[in-house]
Amino acid sequence: MKRVLFGLLVVTLSASVSFATNNRHLTPTEITQLKQAIEDEIYDYGYYNDFYQIGENTGTPRHWVARTRVFINPMYNSDDRHGEVMYKLMPFGQIYRLFYIGDDGSVKLDGDPQNHFPITQPSHQTVFMDEDDVCRFVHAWIKDSVVVDTEPSVEMIQSASLKQKNRTGFSDWEYRRSEQKPPKK
Repeated sequence: MKRVLFGLLVVTLSASVSFATNNRHLTPTEITQLKQAIEDEIYDYGYYNDFYQIGENTGTPRHWVARTRVFINPMYNSDDRHGEVMYKLMPFGQIYRLFYIGDDGSVKLDGDPQNHFPITQPSHQTVFMDEDDVCRFVHAWIKDSVVVDTEPSVEMIQSASLKQKNRTGFSDWEYRRSEQKPPKK
């Protein structure tokens, strides 16, 4: 009987060691890249206006610059190559989102804001999640923040748009601008 129990203990420990090797801690650089990807997407899609009076104002009463919370799972799944983050993405509210780190270190966010993050997608609004899970993530994950200028300069938007296009292959801001041009005759 002792051998059976010992065998079960070894199998259990082996499984947990195997699980632990499939995950690794995010580096500070990866966290910075993740936050930059979030900010770039906000500017590229034009969501920055929706951050007025959201979070802490680090600007002035006339020029709101929102600092809003981001909750990042410190562990990155090395097998499936994804991480997890939760944050407010106005106008959708708080979202749970997967992200991927490329071989070059770039971070790409999962999901398309144009689809509004439905529950049928891996990245979705947290309103569809179990409240206890959301609370547990908020308390256990890294608490950080992103900064959103509600009146960004054109240069800030262009820079974010370029980074977004390099990261994902698409820029919503660029697409919308091309739609506004009259057709050539």
